[in-house]
Amino acid sequence: MAFQKHISIPCGAITFEGLLELPAAQETLPQAALILHPHPLYGGNLFNNVTSSVAVGLLSHGIATLRFNFRGVGASGGSHGGGIDEIDDVLAAISFLDSYEQVNSSNIILAGYSFGCWVGLSAAAREDRPMSLIGISPPVDMYDFNFLLKEKRPKLLLAGDSDFVCSTKNFLDLTAKIPEPKRIVTFKGADHFHSGREDQIVSEISLFLNL
Repeated sequence: MAFQKHISIPCGAITFEGLLELPAAQETLPQAALILHPHPLYGGNLFNNVTSSVAVGLLSHGIATLRFNFRGVGASGGSHGGGIDEIDDVLAAISFLDSYEQVNSSNIILAGYSFGCWVGLSAAAREDRPMSLIGISPPVDMYDFNFLLKEKRPKLLLAGDSDFVCSTKNFLDLTAKIPEPKRIVTFKGADHFHSGREDQIVSEISLFLNL
C-alpha cells in the first residue's frame, strides 16, 4: 500500500499544495515521476482522472509520484499565469523531487496531460534533470511545441484521434519531426478526456518505461 504525504512546494514567494505518494517498504526509490494536471481554468487539478490513473499505475511498479496544483488552483498560492508562470511551478516541483532524500534524483520522469503536457515539456526544455518525458494529449492546435524538435531524451507522446485540441494531422506532423528516441501512440476513437481509456494510457506508459 502506498504512503501518501501532503506537501508544500516553495516557488519564490508562494507555495503549491502537492501530494507525494511513495511505494510501501522501500528505503530508496529508484525512480520518481512528476505528473502535471490539465488546464486550471477548465477544472484541471491534481485529482484529474488521467493524472490520478497514471499515478496509481506508476506506484504499482514501485515508482514514487508527485502531483501538485498549479498556481491559483486549490490551496496553491498565486493566480493563473497563462502557462508562462507555470513553467516556474514545474521547475520548482522538479527541484523538490531532486532534494527529497528517498528519491534517486538521477532518474526523474516527467509526465504531463494536456495543458500540463505543454507546460511540463516546455519546462523540461530548460531543465536536464528529467530523464524521460511523457506527453498525454498535447494541445498542438493551441500551443507551439516546436521546442521538441531538439529534444533528444526518450519521449512518449499519446493522443486520441478524436481530440478537439490535438488534431491527428497536427499531432502526426509534429511527432514525425521529433528526433529519436520516441514512441508515438494514437488511440482510435479516443477524445481529449480519455474517460474509460485510462488503463490504455497506463499500459502504454508501462511499455515505454519497460516496467
